[in-house]
Amino acid sequence: MQKLLKRSAQVHRQVARRQRVAREKNASDTRKLLIQQQSAVIKARREIQVSARRAYKEDWVLGPLAPRRDVGDKAETYGTVPLRSTQTVDKMEGEWKKWGIRAGDRVCVVGERERDRGKIGVVREIMEKAETCRVVGINMVNVPTPEYMKTSERQEIPVQTIAAPIPLSSVRLVIPLYDPSTGITRDVIVKELFLKGGQRFIANYIVPGEQSRLHCIPWPEKEKPANVEDHDDDTFRIDVEQVTWVPTLLRAPMPEGVIDELRYKYSKFRTRHEDWYIEKKKSQDETLQKKEEELKWGGGTPKEMLTPVQELNRMRRMEREGLERNKVAEEVLAGIGEVMAGKGKSLAPGAMEEQEAKAERDMESIFFEEDWESRVDSQAPHRFNSKHRRRKEAKSSLARQ
Repeated sequence: MQKLLKRSAQVHRQVARRQRVAREKNASDTRKLLIQQQSAVIKARREIQVSARRAYKEDWVLGPLAPRRDVGDKAETYGTVPLRSTQTVDKMEGEWKKWGIRAGDRVCVVGERERDRGKIGVVREIMEKAETCRVVGINMVNVPTPEYMKTSERQEIPVQTIAAPIPLSSVRLVIPLYDPSTGITRDVIVKELFLKGGQRFIANYIVPGEQSRLHCIPWPEKEKPANVEDHDDDTFRIDVEQVTWVPTLLRAPMPEGVIDELRYKYSKFRTRHEDWYIEKKKSQDETLQKKEEELKWGGGTPKEMLTPVQELNRMRRMEREGLERNKVAEEVLAGIGEVMAGKGKSLAPGAMEEQEAKAERDMESIFFEEDWESRVDSQAPHRFNSKHRRRKEAKSSLARQ
């Protein structure tokens, strides 16, 4: 069961990694496409400006000899701008800014490069992704009527006038504000707005006489939908709102086999399984774990082959590790503490001799066991030499004490 869960988790991680890479590639491709669209719009606008400057220069230099440009194919559309230059380009997701302006608000054009600077109009449309808006009666341009409109809608007029988009950064909200000092209500251009809790407020402005309340600007009213006519085949509202299913804990909300319909039974992405399948996998894991425990010899790892001598040495080592280590008597510890403190108090009579004898017996027992192991195991003579050296050093240190 653990292998199954591990494989499912690994597959989910791989799929998530591939999806992340695909999202990054999609975002990169989208950014490149937006850059190309912005370049095309800027190029179309630049061509209009260059051609207008060239025509103006020719008219100024040639005077009455200047050529007429409202003839031929441009006889009816001379002075119009291509539709390409009036289109907007959306920004990348996450780069949009909330300006606090909606359709129906009154705004004033304040952009330095806008030809209708200072005019006030009503916002007709907001393009949030492109951060532009269309204002009624402002930034109007003439565009040629497309061919499909001439054929399908029978538009005989060759030129149409539309409102070109204006950046939201070039407009400011206009609201009627009451001045208590003069008692007159007049239009005020809001320099900066800030949004909070779904409402918009004037930044850095407090209502005179009410220092604790900021001035809230209401949102424009939405247009009411047209009256919808009822028909005989419409569903009644009481039937729509009637509760026809109540959840209960006595039975499952869906049939047990529905999971096989939603996800293939042997899919590697599947994480939910039937009860009998889970019990089967658990029993297999228990059987495998029992076999591994049976293969362990002397507490070692599975499938490890040991000689009888190695097995005996391991058992002795485990017994030694299980025994409690020899503790130093309290009198010896007290004596060591007195000596370290410099009081010069000697140990109890016979305490040092008893400790030396006990250490000697322990050394002899350890030496006997290790000597026997080293004589049996002929492949490790260096082990006997090193342990014999440690035994001699321990005896010499006791003798010095």
